[in-house]
Amino acid sequence: MKMNMKKLNLLFVVVLIALGMTSCVTKSKYVELENRYKTCTKDLENVTSEKIDFDNQNRELEKEVKMLTASIEQLRSDTISLSRKLIQSERNLVKLKKDYDDLLRSFTDLNSSNNEEINKLMIGIDSIRSQLVLREMELKEKEIKLDNLEEILKQKDVEVQALKTKVMNALKGFVDKGLNVYEKNGKVYVSMDEKLLFASGSWVVGSAGIEALKELIKVLEQDPTINVLIEGHTDNVPYKGAAQVKDNWDLSVMRATAVVKVLLNGTSIDPLRISAAGRGEFFPIDTADSQEARAKNRRTEIILTPKLDELFKIIESN
Repeated sequence: MKMNMKKLNLLFVVVLIALGMTSCVTKSKYVELENRYKTCTKDLENVTSEKIDFDNQNRELEKEVKMLTASIEQLRSDTISLSRKLIQSERNLVKLKKDYDDLLRSFTDLNSSNNEEINKLMIGIDSIRSQLVLREMELKEKEIKLDNLEEILKQKDVEVQALKTKVMNALKGFVDKGLNVYEKNGKVYVSMDEKLLFASGSWVVGSAGIEALKELIKVLEQDPTINVLIEGHTDNVPYKGAAQVKDNWDLSVMRATAVVKVLLNGTSIDPLRISAAGRGEFFPIDTADSQEARAKNRRTEIILTPKLDELFKIIESN
């Protein structure tokens, strides 16, 4: 930023010297140029500050996504482990019941023997009976917990599919214009090609893109529990454009935040539900070195995540 400020200051001095040498520029023209210089300087500072803020948000978001993904994977692993333990507990229960029956038969056979032997058998029977009760209680608790986990996971899948269907219905008019809706890792992805949202090298959302986003806004306003992440993606062709955007990283961030502003402009969507991230060229869909592959990679992904409070409660209780 300091280097850009120096360049602007130097440019301003050169303009002033040129104006002084020509002696043909009015004072009003001089004031106009000075005001334009101040405006450009302020815009550059604002864009730089905004980029720093969004980079920080992006890092925090990536941490949260990693934690959530790890927690869900751990939950699935725990479910599998719990199922295996349940099967083993059932086998142990069968064995204990068999041992109990064997001891009971032995007790019956030895009923006429001495009292000391009978007392030993009674102690053994009582011990096994206590173990049976304890194991049955543990088994019941595991069954309840497993049922709860399975029910929550099923409900989550149902909610994700319902959300996907609702989004697809809302955006079906844009499918042939570079829009795709799909489900991955328990989230609904709305992938929008560059041609639908932006002109080449631009981060200003076009009219077609605004119309598509308006339909998505209707869905988001109806369900305030949906969290939204906007990711900007570019191809691997080096960016050459405006001075305030240096590379594909900057361009992807600017495009993501441009979509955020459309979603929030005049809507009832809570800004706390929305995050933006720039992915640059580093998460391509197609790695081929062709125009078609690069066109696929130039996209903006709007990632919708249903509320996962119940899953977090189960994870914390474990």
